[in-house]
Amino acid sequence: MQVVEMKTKLEEKIKTLEEEKSTLLEEKRKLEEVVELTERAKELEGEVSKLRDEVNALKDRIPQEFLQQLGDATSARLSEENELSEERPSYEDEDLL
Repeated sequence: MQVVEMKTKLEEKIKTLEEEKSTLLEEKRKLEEVVELTERAKELEGEVSKLRDEVNALKDRIPQEFLQQLGDATSARLSEENELSEERPSYEDEDLL
């Protein structure tokens, strides 16, 4: 009888250990994903920062008057595009009909 009890206990222990192993492997996988995403985010932050610096350096080399004219032209163009989009019926409006 003792042998049967020992066998049952060992089988239960094995089952418990297998479940814990599975849980730990899943947690490890998720943590590795977080580490990869964190590293990718750091890389992108560095690239974005470098590009911002380059854009600002280039803007500094352009005369201020020209930048103002460019900004005015861009604003006018955006206003025209907004007016055109307001005149066109949207797909949502068509769905309501």
